[in-house]
Amino acid sequence: HAESHDHAEAHEHSHGESHDHAESHEHSHAADCADPGCTDPSHDHSHGHGHSHGGSREETTAAQRFGIRTFVYARRSPFDPAKLARLVSDLPFLATVAAPLRQGAQDAAVAPASGGEGGDGDGGNMALFDPLLRSKGFVWLAGEDGVAYFWSQAGKRLDLKEMGRWWDSVPREQWPQAHLASILEDFEGKGGDRRQEIVFIGANLDEGAICEALDGCLAG
Repeated sequence: HAESHDHAEAHEHSHGESHDHAESHEHSHAADCADPGCTDPSHDHSHGHGHSHGGSREETTAAQRFGIRTFVYARRSPFDPAKLARLVSDLPFLATVAAPLRQGAQDAAVAPASGGEGGDGDGGNMALFDPLLRSKGFVWLAGEDGVAYFWSQAGKRLDLKEMGRWWDSVPREQWPQAHLASILEDFEGKGGDRRQEIVFIGANLDEGAICEALDGCLAG
């Protein structure tokens, strides 16, 4: 996998994917950043990983002047692939998506959306997501409990691709023993570490409406 992350050495998977677990920790702690002006979703922020915020005063000033803000969409339910594919098709991005979403797009084409599910089909989501500068994080798809997907958007480009495996689907004896506590931080309930966790950065974002649009894609 081409993505590189802050914990690349510390969290390399040992189950044949060669995906490093850093991907989960670089973005998953972004919500705890103490600097409201930080606009880099890949920062570990306040989790003691040796990252420092140079120029945070200037970043804060820019955030106040231009309305740039960051929030994290976090849920412990999977997305329905057809609903998410419908939403992605409404977004103002050139999207490259993983196979389950391509199949979901076909399913969506033969099963039009009912009210409030995924894309609205009238361009509302295009305007809603247009102010996004960057978004990045984990995606969990229904029917794909063993596979972690990665959402990465910059400018007008969106990639939603297979990243590796959720730790909960990996035999415990294959976990790196030195990092058990860090891995288990992401576990909650029966789903283990499976989750939606996407950092959004943009100007004057409507957090509530974006979250509502994504909630409409959750499997019900």
